Amino acid sequence: MQDRLDNGLVVRVTGGEVWVQIELEVVRCVLRGRFRVKQSELQIVAGDRVQVRRGTGAEAGDAPALEVVEPRTSWLSRHTERGRGERMIVSNIERLFVVAAIAEPPLRPTFVDRVLASAEQGHIPASLIINKSDLDPGGEAARIATIYQNAGYDVVTTCAETGRGIPKLESKLGNGIYAFVGESGVGKSSIVNRLDPDLDLPTQEIGERTGRGRHTTTNSQLFPFRTGYLADTPGMQTFGFPSDDEAEIAAYFPEIARIDTRCRFEPCTHSHEPGCLVKAAVESGAMAASRYESYLSILAEVRERAKNKSW
Repeated sequence: MQDRLDNGLVVRVTGGEVWVQIELEVVRCVLRGRFRVKQSELQIVAGDRVQVRRGTGAEAGDAPALEVVEPRTSWLSRHTERGRGERMIVSNIERLFVVAAIAEPPLRPTFVDRVLASAEQGHIPASLIINKSDLDPGGEAARIATIYQNAGYDVVTTCAETGRGIPKLESKLGNGIYAFVGESGVGKSSIVNRLDPDLDLPTQEIGERTGRGRHTTTNSQLFPFRTGYLADTPGMQTFGFPSDDEAEIAAYFPEIARIDTRCRFEPCTHSHEPGCLVKAAVESGAMAASRYESYLSILAEVRERAKNKSW
C-alpha cells in the first residue's frame, strides 16, 4: 500500500519535531530532507498549514514526515541580531492582539508600534490590549487608547486579574487563529487563561530588581478554542522590525500611509524633507508624537542594518 498525505495544522514546533493537528488527533512529525537543513530559508512555525506523509505499509510504524508547507496568508516575524535575521513567530493569523500593560511593566510605545508595523507587513489585522487597568488610577490607558484608535486600531482595556474587559475581548474571537504577543510580564498568558481556564498556561510575577517579567512561554503554540485556536507566543523584551526596505516602512503606519503620497517630495522619508505633511501632522497634533518617534526609530534601525551589511 502507498503512503498517504494528510492535511494538517502545525500547533507547536520543538527542535526537530513538529506537532501537527490532523483531524481529531495531534501527531508528532519529523523533519526530513530540505526541512532539516539548518540554514533553510523556510522556518516552520505554529499556524503553518502542512501536508504530512504517514506510512500505511511496512513503514507504518515510522514517525509521520512533513512533506509540504502550504503558502501563508499572513505571518508575524521579527528581526533578530542572533540567528538568521528575520525569524518567523506564527502564521496564518486571523487577528493579532498586541498586549501591553499600563504598569508593571510600563507600556513602551516603541515596542507596541514595532509589533503593529510588523503585523501590517505580514498582512495581519491587529488590535491593542491595554492590560492591568487596575493599576491606572489616573486614566492613562484612556489617553493611550485614543492615540491608537486615531491611528485606526481597535483597542480593548482589560484586567486579567479581575476579568474586566475579557467578555469584550472574547466577543472578537471567531473561527480562525488568534495570536497574542507582548513583552514578558504584561499578562499575556493570564489573558489567554481567562479566555479558557482549562489551558492553565504558566504565568510569572514581575521581578523586583528589574521591574520586568521573565519569559514563561518559550515557543509559539496553538490551543483549541471553540472552533478556532488561540496562539500564545514567547514573551519578548525587544522586537526588531523584519523588513530591510526603508521605503516600505511608511506603509506600515496607517496614519502616515494616508498622508504619504501628498508630501512635497516623492519619495519622502518623512524625516528631514521640507514641506513634509507627516511632520506637519505631528506638529499640529493630528498624529501622535510617540507614533512618529517609533517610525523614526525603525527607519534608523533599518538604515543601520543596511550600513552594517555594506561593510
